[in-house]
Amino acid sequence: MAARLQNKVACITGAAQGIGAGIAEAMAKEGAQIIIGDINDNGAQSLAKQIGANAVHLDVSSQEDWQALQDHVEEQFGRLDILVNNAGLELVKPMQDHSLAEWRKVMAVNVDGLFLGCKTFEALLRESGKPGSPASVINISSIAGLVGYPDQLAYNTSKGAVRHMSKSLAIEWAAHGDAIRCNSIHPGCIRTPMLEMAVDGWVENGSVPADDPWSAVAALCPLNTVGLPEDIAMGAIYLGSDESRFVTGIELVIDGGWVAR
Repeated sequence: MAARLQNKVACITGAAQGIGAGIAEAMAKEGAQIIIGDINDNGAQSLAKQIGANAVHLDVSSQEDWQALQDHVEEQFGRLDILVNNAGLELVKPMQDHSLAEWRKVMAVNVDGLFLGCKTFEALLRESGKPGSPASVINISSIAGLVGYPDQLAYNTSKGAVRHMSKSLAIEWAAHGDAIRCNSIHPGCIRTPMLEMAVDGWVENGSVPADDPWSAVAALCPLNTVGLPEDIAMGAIYLGSDESRFVTGIELVIDGGWVAR
């Protein structure tokens, strides 16, 4: 059986660890050529070496960094079939404790970064996509973009923006006749460094017990488990492959049933 992403070029942001790393590893196994964009240079280089990928420094809030990444991709590969906007920033504290600077930092990474990525790579994605094999933009949102959670106002708001931006771009590109699909993935509780930081915050505010927080988190999920990065990667492979050529503007929820309750 042929690899599902054979001959495709994929750029994944925030892929030095967590969900992004899981997606990069899984897509490489399915035959894609991978470019990792991350502010964590050591982590990105280490993973790139493991999976035979390219690693490029990327602060997603920097237009200059995005342009440098685009130049690298065009020079090295001449095309881009899949863009995964995964880089994200968490903030766990009550609204009254949010500073304006903290709010803006979350928005700069989680919202501006996605906008800059799509804007920078739009032309190359358009050139690479074709009828029957369109290019694919996959934006990693969260179940926090679908339902509210306490003490996460900036994060929740940013992930809601990711959801709606994905739908808007899906319709815009389709209306213009561009062979580019755009979808969002909404992970639930996935065991990553970001979730570990969030769980620490939940312990502090009393949302979960300090003695066994992870069992408490798992118990909140109908499947009574916490997900892994590879669970999200399987959804990303589907959305990046031609198997999903007729899929655009959807929100793929991978959360063990959390928001279905």
